[in-house]
Amino acid sequence: MSQPRRKQTNKDRQERAELGKKDKKMNVGGLLFGILLAIVVHLAWDVIFPWGGPVPLVGEIFRQFAPVNYSEDSLTFKHGRTKRIYGRRSGDLDDDLIRGPETVVLNPTQDGVLYLLTEEGLLVSLTNFTNDENDSTIVNATTTVVRNLGNGRPLGGSFTSDGKTLYIADAVLGLTRIQNVQDSRSKVEIVASAIRFDEGDGKHQISKLRYVDDLCIGPKTQKVYFTDASEMRPDMIGRNIPDTMYASKVDFLRGIPTGRVLEYDPETDQVRVLAKGIHFANGIAVDKDETFVLFAETFGPRILKYHLQGDNAGAVEVVIDRPRMMGYPDGMDCNHMTNKCYAVMPSSIVPAHKALAALPDFLALGLRYLILMLPRQFSPPTQPFGGVLEIDVDTSEFHYLLDPSGKDISMLCGVTAYKDRLYLGSLENPFVGVYHLPE
Repeated sequence: MSQPRRKQTNKDRQERAELGKKDKKMNVGGLLFGILLAIVVHLAWDVIFPWGGPVPLVGEIFRQFAPVNYSEDSLTFKHGRTKRIYGRRSGDLDDDLIRGPETVVLNPTQDGVLYLLTEEGLLVSLTNFTNDENDSTIVNATTTVVRNLGNGRPLGGSFTSDGKTLYIADAVLGLTRIQNVQDSRSKVEIVASAIRFDEGDGKHQISKLRYVDDLCIGPKTQKVYFTDASEMRPDMIGRNIPDTMYASKVDFLRGIPTGRVLEYDPETDQVRVLAKGIHFANGIAVDKDETFVLFAETFGPRILKYHLQGDNAGAVEVVIDRPRMMGYPDGMDCNHMTNKCYAVMPSSIVPAHKALAALPDFLALGLRYLILMLPRQFSPPTQPFGGVLEIDVDTSEFHYLLDPSGKDISMLCGVTAYKDRLYLGSLENPFVGVYHLPE
């Protein structure tokens, strides 16, 4: 049985009118707040995201990687193949010249000398190597400043085959060189800081090199092959030192593939782009016949090959794909005597990366926005891990050399292969690692 409808009174009408006014005020207030928020976001956008926000990712990028094999520990001290080179002590003080030596450089015309490129922009030599009396894993060396390389951040370098000219990949200055390193009168030259593209009708476009990362020199032509990791230029921190690590993390979170592989020809003094659209183009190495270069796509994460000659000239090939990568590949080098190439990894896949991989695309995009808004000290930290990837050039087979927990050696960013040794550089370690390869 239905209930009789209550007759609406004037009081009811007044209450409904009051509620309607409140709703309108709330709607107007919400609209004004939304407009104000939009204005603030618009004005602050360039401050919060100076290089633009992240983009949706396509395919399996970020989602595929290999778990760490904790049973492989070839890099740990217990096997007796890994050592560390420190600067020789002066009295009670440490010789503090070995700071962030990402790459070890050898001059093919000199024996018993290693060169380092440090975070303070110095070219430092290591000589007079002696085993430490108290620790069998330590080698001590005399450190000497050879040259100040300028107000940049040298990351990679290599001498020409005659040992006279040192080319340097500088994250701030671009591609640089010193001719006749031993001559104190020789100057640091900026070879390339931008690329010019001719568009016809007398018009041209300039593309700046914002993060030159690594290089190698062709043994046949002496051409310089180098990487421009990202359009993200490292900013300065602390002692006016470029923060290359944070710039790479921002590049990872943005997800925009702006890395490039380039070639500089000393005979023509011209630079050309070989490959582009790379998720952080990092280490690069050339084979003994200069038929191809291998390079690291750090946030692919993949090892890629660019063919310089042959039927596939100009093509990019995947050598090691994401599902087989335990970490992020960084510096690379090839041993032309053994036909083996090497890539080092400063970190295994970080928890933030794994979290992004587990989320739906729209939530992962939102989380990347959120992380980019945080101060740099809250950016995803690297994982303690020491990794070297050995690749057989002839068969493309590979295997890992690991310190899986990073307890003895970790944060490896650069590798130089020479005879039966791998010299291991780092952005953070105050020493140079040395791994003696098995026969």
